[in-house]
Amino acid sequence: MDCGVFNGCLTDGKGGTLREVTHSTETAESFDPQIHPPALDQSAVAVPVKLESNAPSSGWNDPEKVTPVPMQEHGSVTKPILKRGLSNFSTGSNGSKKSMKSQGSTGSFAGSKGGGGGDKIAKRWSLMLEGGMNTIKNGLQVVLKDDERMVNFDENRAFPGITPTALNHIKGGRPNKIRTTQFTPLTWLPLSLLNQFKRIANIYFLFIACLVVWPWSPKNWKSKIFPFMAVLFWTALKDLYEDIRRKRDDDAENKQRCWRSSSSHPDTFEEVAWSEILVGDIVLVPEDSAFPADLILLHPAGGVEAFISTVMLDGETSLKVRQAPGLCEQMSKKCAKLTPGEWTAVQTTHNTEFPSEHLRQQMGKYVGCMKKPGVEFKFPSPSAVLSDVRGTLQITGNSENDLVCPFTEDNFLPRGCILKNTPFILGLCLYVGDDSKTRLNASTAKLKFSNMQRNLNKCVQGLLVCLFSLCIIATIIAFAAEGSLAAEEEELIDAATNPLIRFFMFCVTFYHVVPMSLYVIYEMLKLVLAFQVNTDAQMYDPVREIYAQARTAEVMEEAGQVNFLFSDKTGTLTANEMVFARCHCADGDMGEFRKNADGSRGDGMEMVRNLLSSGKTSDVQYQDLLNLFTCLAVCHSVQVIKKDDGELSFSAMSPDEVALVEASHNAGISFVQRIRKSAGNTSDVLLRGPGTVDRKFTILHELAFNSDRKRMSVVAKHKGSIWIITKGADSVMEGLLRNPFTDKCAYDLNKFSKQGLRTLIVGMRSIDQTEFDTWNAEYTAARNLIDETKEAKMAEIGARLERDLKFVGITAVEDRLQDGVPEAISTLKEAGIRVWVLTGDKTETAVDIARSCKLFTESTNMSYATGATGAKDAEDKLLKAHSQLDGKADTGLVLDGQTVLHALESPECRKIIYDLGILSRSCICSRLSPMQKLELVKLVRQQNPLAITLAIGDGANDVPMIQGAHVGVAIRGKEGTQAVQASDIAISYFRFVVPLLLCHGRKAYRRVALFLSFYLYKNVVLLMSDVIWMFIDKFRARIAFPEYLSVGFNVLYSAWHILFVLGFDRDISDALAVARPALYKVGPSRSLFNLKVFFRWIFFGLAQGAIAFSVPYAMIGTKEYNKKEPGQFWICSTVIFTGINLIVCIKLLMYCESPLKLTSTLSTAGAGLCFIICVFLLGHWSVGIDFQPSMEGVPADTYKSGKNWGVIAITTAAALALDVIWLGVGYFAFPSELSLAKRGK
Repeated sequence: MDCGVFNGCLTDGKGGTLREVTHSTETAESFDPQIHPPALDQSAVAVPVKLESNAPSSGWNDPEKVTPVPMQEHGSVTKPILKRGLSNFSTGSNGSKKSMKSQGSTGSFAGSKGGGGGDKIAKRWSLMLEGGMNTIKNGLQVVLKDDERMVNFDENRAFPGITPTALNHIKGGRPNKIRTTQFTPLTWLPLSLLNQFKRIANIYFLFIACLVVWPWSPKNWKSKIFPFMAVLFWTALKDLYEDIRRKRDDDAENKQRCWRSSSSHPDTFEEVAWSEILVGDIVLVPEDSAFPADLILLHPAGGVEAFISTVMLDGETSLKVRQAPGLCEQMSKKCAKLTPGEWTAVQTTHNTEFPSEHLRQQMGKYVGCMKKPGVEFKFPSPSAVLSDVRGTLQITGNSENDLVCPFTEDNFLPRGCILKNTPFILGLCLYVGDDSKTRLNASTAKLKFSNMQRNLNKCVQGLLVCLFSLCIIATIIAFAAEGSLAAEEEELIDAATNPLIRFFMFCVTFYHVVPMSLYVIYEMLKLVLAFQVNTDAQMYDPVREIYAQARTAEVMEEAGQVNFLFSDKTGTLTANEMVFARCHCADGDMGEFRKNADGSRGDGMEMVRNLLSSGKTSDVQYQDLLNLFTCLAVCHSVQVIKKDDGELSFSAMSPDEVALVEASHNAGISFVQRIRKSAGNTSDVLLRGPGTVDRKFTILHELAFNSDRKRMSVVAKHKGSIWIITKGADSVMEGLLRNPFTDKCAYDLNKFSKQGLRTLIVGMRSIDQTEFDTWNAEYTAARNLIDETKEAKMAEIGARLERDLKFVGITAVEDRLQDGVPEAISTLKEAGIRVWVLTGDKTETAVDIARSCKLFTESTNMSYATGATGAKDAEDKLLKAHSQLDGKADTGLVLDGQTVLHALESPECRKIIYDLGILSRSCICSRLSPMQKLELVKLVRQQNPLAITLAIGDGANDVPMIQGAHVGVAIRGKEGTQAVQASDIAISYFRFVVPLLLCHGRKAYRRVALFLSFYLYKNVVLLMSDVIWMFIDKFRARIAFPEYLSVGFNVLYSAWHILFVLGFDRDISDALAVARPALYKVGPSRSLFNLKVFFRWIFFGLAQGAIAFSVPYAMIGTKEYNKKEPGQFWICSTVIFTGINLIVCIKLLMYCESPLKLTSTLSTAGAGLCFIICVFLLGHWSVGIDFQPSMEGVPADTYKSGKNWGVIAITTAAALALDVIWLGVGYFAFPSELSLAKRGK
């Protein structure tokens, strides 16, 4: 295949593209259609030219030296197609390169095979090589590493050659098979148990289980091992269930069907499962289907472009455009020439049965065309970075003239993404299975542990330390007392003559201080709390018809303890619905562009429409407005669709761009069509207006916006002249303009910012052909790089054109606040939450938005720390702000990205920023990058590890901040789903934060705090009875209660009903909770669960446990003890155990907020019924008696005695008297905010 030029465009043999030679007489900086007659080309056919052989070599653009020659193929700039090496252009004695031969009216030029003259062309090759040879050469000569991969096709082999060969032999020859399961049938139980024993509590229970199997154990091994095994097995079954669900999902994906080129009959396609796909397979994918592997696009239907949806990969909802590499397009054209009619027919026909026989045949011909000359794809090992796609495609049929072109992200189709608006594509599988981008980015979310979980772990560790200390002390006392008590007791320490064994015996006796069910019930309670968030009508979105979603139940209680709330602005506080509000042009404010209350046009829009439609080309204001709105209609990445009613519908990733294009459309200059070229990344943008005038702009390059550049540019050709059009933030654009802002311009810019409008500066300039040619060679070479320097090099070279711009105008777009935002922020501040708004807007805009959303009020004492030039300057500004805010109420702080940048470098400044955050109730930070947002969240967490942070945002740029906070909340916005995927809780509007925190968060914190306190307390009550009995029993380490009766204490009698009592506990109405934000302050202050609260509950547990044992034992107790025979001791033990159950169950009702609610009363009664049933089963059922012989007949003997019932009543009343006194004093003498709210005070 000979190739120096495709589609009428020269290539330099190294990836640089020689321009299409056209007329160029335009030099004035204007887009006036009257000066340049309309040239709307509906077919989008470029007009290349034939160069006359006698053309002088002095210039590229002499109009009298070129003759336009029509051609059939589109394109003004081809995709990079590279000659391998420069040796193909030998240097003669005169130092010039070997020439290429012109092919007359075909508008293309032969490669080195053609021979012949053409000094003009040779000189142009020299010119391009001088401008970009080094960069292009570096791009081609990238040395791929040892893990380089290669797929090679040639007509002599049925299967493609794969390097390394092992790629298609992994997973039993099914490398594309997906497996996300954690277990296999053989590894399920061992791995599940291994994971469970990573929790210290399970190690403790295993330790106890190992002790009870010994003959000296005071408790039967069955009563401990069976429950422990049940807990482990239940968790293992839960793991298995989750794994089965993963297996089902894996099978659903692996069994999907796709069409693959048959190895035995390469001109046909066979249907196979996704799991059968191999590296090097060529697949045929229909519209609305997913790609089975990571593909390189070989041929899209129509031969121009394919559209894909990547929403499942990167969260972006807009469609992406993909094109085939340049050499692939040439192969498509070669196939089209074989059977032109049939090839064209299958490109546009949508068949009900896919693929049709004709389509399979034509695509089979493509595969044959690719194999015949030989094709080699080289690419590096897989990378998780979505944009990191690089490699080379090489035609290997003739070693002397091998052709090479790179492929990049523009040619890449990720696995799982969906083909849209394209009948079909043909693609080559490069990365399969776990090497695909989807799988490399499918990591599980980082587990979060709430501060309450950490506090619980500390409490458990403390109780275990106390337990082991108690066992050590008891062991020492037992052996120390042996001599003095030996005369009174025949066998004081029984068979346990070893101190270590006696220590273990005490460990078994007191083990229940940390119950097995603690963590299970805790996790179940959180699931109940998350379910309530997911079904709350307060947070229902009627537009999307969806509720809030608590994705991480672990952090529910932390939502009730938030100290700092970090919020994005655009799309989070605002609706992300952009409306063109005003503009500055012709050195003046053009007036109001928003519609009036009656729906009529604003005065500014009306004036601009009238002026542009007048056609007064001599009017300076007309020219300025024409330039501004033409720039807005050209410089964008918007897609346009013409609806059935003839109206134009615009869509883009950024709503800002849609607002600007719509404003241009409403002003009379309409973007009506974008036609992608069949070669290259170029497109024709077709404009209509002013009036009926049609214009065409060929977009040669698009320099995309990003958070570092803060601007977007397009390089466009119009009527022979080349233009750079740039729009961006004033902070970067001011330095790119040829003249500084005028006073009027600066005034309007400041005025727009103070009105809370988002401003952009628009600039442009004409580029002479020589400058563009040089720049284009370098930029194309950078784009062809296949190493890690590509993006940085492209940004560096791209910025070289964005200079010396002529100021065109200022646009001001309104992003209105969401409904309820001011009220929500005011409520959050009253709740004691410090609200920080982090935005990329300029300071004036951010402050104005802060005022409009009530972050700052008229009474707010504000201090600024902005514009720092270094670390020392930043420290000085921060200290000044500190002195201004210290000692004042209702304070606000303003920071900017420059100050934050320098301050973060200094530990002293970081401390000052945190102190300022404590002094101020609210803060606005402007000009921040996404990583600076994360750094501020980290700063607060590092300076105060106890502070709870919440971050809320709606876009991909907010993901670092959301993941870095304790609680990450996502707004379901218009910027994709990445924020939702990274969040703990997803809501639809910012105002939903109020019920989320003040209702659900507050209640979750109170419920979890009471749960933890109560669960630890009730086991201390039971433990206290064992301790007292230990002293009475003279440290024999014998048990005080029937062991199978005590087994149910933490499962049946005082555990499961907590889920209903606390899970559905309700103190006040949600409306009252929102109306009284001060109720929330108990969370940030940690008033309900701290060391003081913990020790108070432990004290009550010790005291009430002592009462629960001592009173019955004193009244009906006896020292006669027989572990295997019923007797008076076991009757007393049953009475004591009954009293303990009553005490703990009644106490829970006393401390919950709705004790008379059915969920509370019925569940408590159910727990009591479980206790009675278990007692009678152990005493009057043969199976129960076999397990617990000492309980035979005891229940009837216990409960038929009125005296025993009296003892139970006295004991319960005496124990709970402490709570009655405590609660009574608190209610009347020290009422809480909640108590006052319930009383209506």
